[in-house]
Order: sequence, then C-alpha cells, then structure tokens
Amino acid sequence: MSIFVQSTSRDSGIGDDIVLRETETTRLVFRPEIVNNIHDSNAPIKGSFNFQKKRKKDSWEDHKEFETSKLKADEWIKIAIDTGETLKLFDELKKYYKVHEEYGVKHGSYTLYKTNPDLEKVIALFEGNNELFIQLLDEDKSDVLEQALEWIVNAENSNKMVDKLSKLRETELDQLNTLVGLTNLKKLLAVWEGNKDNNSEKFWQDLLKENTWVLSQLFSNPTVLIEDEAYVGGKTTNNDSGKLVDFLYANPFSKDAVLIEIKTPTTPLVTSTEYRTGVHSAHKDLMGAVAQVLTYKGTLQSEYSNILVNNIRNGKNTDYDVINPCCVVIAGRFDALEELSHKHSFELYRKELKNVIVITFDELFMKIRSLIDLLEK
Repeated sequence: MSIFVQSTSRDSGIGDDIVLRETETTRLVFRPEIVNNIHDSNAPIKGSFNFQKKRKKDSWEDHKEFETSKLKADEWIKIAIDTGETLKLFDELKKYYKVHEEYGVKHGSYTLYKTNPDLEKVIALFEGNNELFIQLLDEDKSDVLEQALEWIVNAENSNKMVDKLSKLRETELDQLNTLVGLTNLKKLLAVWEGNKDNNSEKFWQDLLKENTWVLSQLFSNPTVLIEDEAYVGGKTTNNDSGKLVDFLYANPFSKDAVLIEIKTPTTPLVTSTEYRTGVHSAHKDLMGAVAQVLTYKGTLQSEYSNILVNNIRNGKNTDYDVINPCCVVIAGRFDALEELSHKHSFELYRKELKNVIVITFDELFMKIRSLIDLLEK
C-alpha cells in the first residue's frame, strides 16, 4: 500500500485521486483530504467527487468547474456510484484514516508505504544471495520458479521435497538451471510456431526486444546489445526525419557497431515471376530493407561524433564505434520459397551482398531449436 499526500496548510493535505470509474474520455474520482479536525478527531477525512471529461489524447486535468451555485430552483445533480465503486471508495478511505491516526498531517509532499512483515521475512532470506534474488525477479524465469515453489509447498510430501532440495549437490543445481533455461527456450519456440504468419513488425520487434540474446546467436563473434530503436542520425534542420535502427549491437572487444533491421516472416524474398528462365529478382521489399539498413550505416558513420555527444548528454550507452559496422536484415521465411529456382535466386542474391547479412526468421529460430537439442542431450 502506498499513499501520497501534498500538504495544503498546517492542518490539511490533499491525497491522490481515487479513480472510481474511467473511460477514454470521462472519469469519476474522489479527491480525499486529510485534516486535523478540532471538532471531532474521529472525523479527519473529507473530500470531493469530481466528474471529468476530456478529449481522447488529452491528459486528465481540472479546467472549468461547473458551479453548483448556478443551479436554478428545482434543478439538481446526481452522481451515482455502483456497489463495486462504493467498496473501492470505502477501502481506499480506510487507508487515509489509518494514515491520519498514525502520522497526523505532515508538512510538504510525502509518500507513505505499508510494509508487509511476511514479505520482509522472505526478502531477508535472500539478503545473502543477491544474485538469486535478481534471478527470481527475472520476467522470463519468475513464472517457472513460482509454479515450482507452489508445487513444492502444496504437495502432500512437501517436507520430504524440501529436505531433498536442501541436500542437492552443485551438479544437480546446474541441472535445475538448465531445466529453467530449456523451459524458456521452448516457450519462445512455441511463440514462433504459433506466429509464423504474423505480419506485424512491432510484434517481432517487441518479441526480440524481450529476448535480445537470440540476435546475439547470429554471429560467430560475441556481441552485446547497445540499444533498441537506436537513433543513427538523419535529422533535418527541422529536427525531424531521424533514422531509428531496430537494434544496435556491438562487438565487446573491437566496439564496432552492428545494425539489425527487423521485418516479418511474411516479407517476400523473391518475385514470383521469372526475370529470365530459372531466374527470379530479389523482391522490392527485401531490397528496400537492405537499402534501409545501409542508409542507417552511412548516416551513423557520418554523424557518429554528434550522436555520441547527444548520447552522453542524455545518459545513453556510448560504448561502441563505427569502424565498419556490420548490417543485418531479418526477413521472410526460407521454407516459403517453394520452387528450387526461388531458393537458388535468393541464395545467389544474399551471398553476393558484401556489406549486409540477410537471414530468414526460420533460420533464426532454427538456432534456438538446435540449442534446445544440445541442452537436452
């Protein structure tokens, strides 16, 4: 529980709005106020119901107030709240009563948190093993660990399980780590299997953003992620038209940059009609992606000094160089090339590209499948 209060005088303070009902354009809130009530110390909370309306892209703000003093005779205003909204208001106001009971009204703005003694005990267990605590907070692993702990605690022979776990040797713990890693790899592979025809670039950018280690599997040399949606230059004097590459990696030793542009598995790789007998041209979408990432490389190299200065000013990662950046395009599916002539034409095209690596989505996820096979042996 957390409560934010901004004092308005020695004896009063405004709390956060309690949102009872909300749509894109309207909402009903209760604005609580803590007061030192000299007339009745048991009644320290008051407030107001505020019904607000805005345009879809605007933020919630208090602008023009409807003045009730302008109501005419026989006119009235009704603001009804349902049972769920009433319960929420009741529960939230109980917190403010508790805050006043323990702290009264304090000067300035402050946030109060209610601690959970049981949670503090759990945290204390991990104070000596910070690395394990970090692993438990990892989104990719937390679900698996939570399910495992719940299974152990609720099992009929839980005491025996806990005793067995306490006697695990280091090699056995390594096997448990491998199992967790395998589970995450299989989950990612399942996402690929279920979305081979997904034509949303954002979907694939978000997926690979959550699993950036996958892209590092593309290279024989080690690579580290510098930034996703990285600015690589190209802004006009009007401060627009800036170029953003999907992923910016770098070799941790040479610091040379790696630019990765993500398309979708449905991106066509070659034209369906023959240019000559047995020959197919690379598709314009693929050629466009290649031209795009090469343009990013050129602007990054030409504007590198200015970009570094801006990154330093904005606290962004600057641990990379532009000696001769590697360019990668991830697009299409090799298994979608039905004819042998399609496969040959695509392979000839990408192998002749001197400064761009083109890899298909199924080739990328084949690396994950191979990694699973290796870990299961």
